[in-house]
Amino acid sequence: MTRREIRVLAPAGISRRRLLALLAASGAMPIVPRPTFAQTPQLNLFTYPTFANEKIVAAGKEQGLDVKTTIYSGADEMIAKLRGGGTRLYDMIVPLHTYVKVAADADLIEPLDPAKIPNLAQVTKAFTTIPDWSPGGKFYGVPFVWGANAVAYNFAETGDVDSLKLLFEGKFKGRVAMRDDSEDAIAVGALYLGIKNPFDLDEKALQEVKKVMIMQKAMNRTYWRNIADLRTMFANKEVAIAWATLSVVAPLRNNGMDIRWIWPKEGALGWSEGIAAVKGGKNRAHVESYANFTISPEYGEVLARATRYASTSSKALERLPADLIKELGIQPERMANLQFKQLPKNKPRWTEIWTEVKAA
Repeated sequence: MTRREIRVLAPAGISRRRLLALLAASGAMPIVPRPTFAQTPQLNLFTYPTFANEKIVAAGKEQGLDVKTTIYSGADEMIAKLRGGGTRLYDMIVPLHTYVKVAADADLIEPLDPAKIPNLAQVTKAFTTIPDWSPGGKFYGVPFVWGANAVAYNFAETGDVDSLKLLFEGKFKGRVAMRDDSEDAIAVGALYLGIKNPFDLDEKALQEVKKVMIMQKAMNRTYWRNIADLRTMFANKEVAIAWATLSVVAPLRNNGMDIRWIWPKEGALGWSEGIAAVKGGKNRAHVESYANFTISPEYGEVLARATRYASTSSKALERLPADLIKELGIQPERMANLQFKQLPKNKPRWTEIWTEVKAA
């Protein structure tokens, strides 16, 4: 039975207050409607296109978390737009872990309260212990998604792949694609050379990497920037193997291509992204609620199925079938082979070296 308001009309000579008192005494007090609480405000999220997925947004609404998304294409654009007035427009962002300190030092984000985010207990320690999320000992972000940049290949042409060698040498000259990103490309060159920490390179090491990347250039069909362009090149068989992000794989598989994914034995480049609160936002408590939701099993399952990216939540992984976990490229037993990205201390020099490689 639906509960509804009963309007009480007092008989002549009896005040409404007196009638209510009598009804209460007799146990016949009418049912009054529950108070209507203010709805959760719409949260403005500045993010990558992946996390603006309509299924992810819908999952938030089911939890009473209404999110409006605005897109950026990369971390540098995110920082630039926040500095240009974006702190007045957005409640939260999704930074790459290496850019949390950049944003904090620029006074663009503010710390979160871990006590308000109980689902942190479910996050795998490999991610909560990444120091980039807590620069200066303050907790600035909740890592909800992770992955690796590694090797994608067309199995029908390459057969099994387990190494970086086919990117640098071998029979696929002119049909290799390398990412046009100084941090990725130089770090891959360092891994190929056997350098243990590919993000800590002095000038001598940078020069060694420069030489090997100029050599690699002869293997390239192109340096890609847009993942959609790389998918098209795989589909047209212009490319047989590439250094790529995992998002290149699923759409091609869905179209019948046997595109596979491997962390090469020399190493892969790990990353994590999460929710951070924009400085000065008025909806801080709701941002913490949303951050908590992103590391719930429910969100993690939607994330994996909708985007093919992996949740940091151990409970979310328990909800996924083995074949999907394999497709996501999740290899917990090989985490030691995953080099989590670091922002190079001499990043301007990395940019110069990469420009020199492409101009060679």
